[in-house]
Amino acid sequence: MSTRILSVAVACFIFPVVLALGQQTPPASSIPAATPSQADCTGFITSGNVSTDTIVLDGADNDFRAPIREFRFGDSVYLYSHGNTKFSVGDQFSIVRPAKELFRTTRYNGEYWSIHGLGKPYEDTGRVRVTHVTPEGAVAEVNFNCGPIYPGDIALPYQPRSIPEYVPAKLDRFPLRNGKTLGTIVAARNNYGALKDGDIVYLNLGQENGARVGQLYRVYFVLLAPSHWPTFSHAPAPRETVGEVVVLSVQEKSSTAIIVKSTRDIDLGYGVELE
Repeated sequence: MSTRILSVAVACFIFPVVLALGQQTPPASSIPAATPSQADCTGFITSGNVSTDTIVLDGADNDFRAPIREFRFGDSVYLYSHGNTKFSVGDQFSIVRPAKELFRTTRYNGEYWSIHGLGKPYEDTGRVRVTHVTPEGAVAEVNFNCGPIYPGDIALPYQPRSIPEYVPAKLDRFPLRNGKTLGTIVAARNNYGALKDGDIVYLNLGQENGARVGQLYRVYFVLLAPSHWPTFSHAPAPRETVGEVVVLSVQEKSSTAIIVKSTRDIDLGYGVELE
């Protein structure tokens, strides 16, 4: 009889413990910050030199040699080297061009000089694979597009881009300053204005500032007092967190990041702080 009572007592003790353990929230798992297509279409701002040795000279079905001819997935383009590039069948090239659209619309004071201070911006337009080698250069097939490819675009040897992972977490809307690295969103891919999840942005933080691929930054702006409150217009105000970005690639003075979370539209010129 005593054995049975002991067994019941043990069961009554263990069951609540097991139930409580079963109700615990499992630890959050990491997820990719971007898709392969997003990672290959980020563009970049570099203070270094981008080789213009190899360009897209032209392409098939361009009988009138139109300079604005667009080449897209499945089209054949002609690659020409000004230097000593050796083409081989199967070689892949990333196609880029200067991102001039970043300067067409000013979205905050000092934007032009903020971008120029980081270097020269480039946009990704696609990727090609060499199918034929000729005495004049190479014929390559467009096997991936970020946008239209034009004659004159630059061809760089393709290097796969890693995709970092991050752990999603609940945002603290009004965190205290943590004393870590601060920066600014100086520009966005395609010169977008109102930014949201999945959009690509450029930060004024690079290798010189210790920026690394995979770093998570919170996006914030400083709350301002209404203009009709002159007494308090210069009073300190809390910073409101409006999103998070993850760094995808890093250059000398800048880094390219993707917005992984936003509570509302994010504007150019907003600040970022390392988590």
